[in-house]
Amino acid sequence: MEYCGGSDLNIYLQKKGYKISEMRAADIIERLATAVFYLHSYGIAHRDIKPENILMTDYSDLADIKLSDFGLSIMIGPGETCVDSIGTIVNNNININL
Repeated sequence: MEYCGGSDLNIYLQKKGYKISEMRAADIIERLATAVFYLHSYGIAHRDIKPENILMTDYSDLADIKLSDFGLSIMIGPGETCVDSIGTIVNNNININL
């Protein structure tokens, strides 16, 4: 993966005062949905998508996003299902990985 100088989506939103245009929000969601669709087409489930795992290429309003941290991801074959509770629980600013 290439260098992403814009930190993560959480920091990006903090620097913007949590105020971004509807068009920018739609662009970020579309890119994220495209990435998830691509992963799912190969049977990969990320299982820990959160702002901290979405990297920004820079701090501009044209920055691209990159999905990162595949530590909890799994491969799911055709006809298989996953019923595990996986992800990050956030409680009082303490992250607990399951």
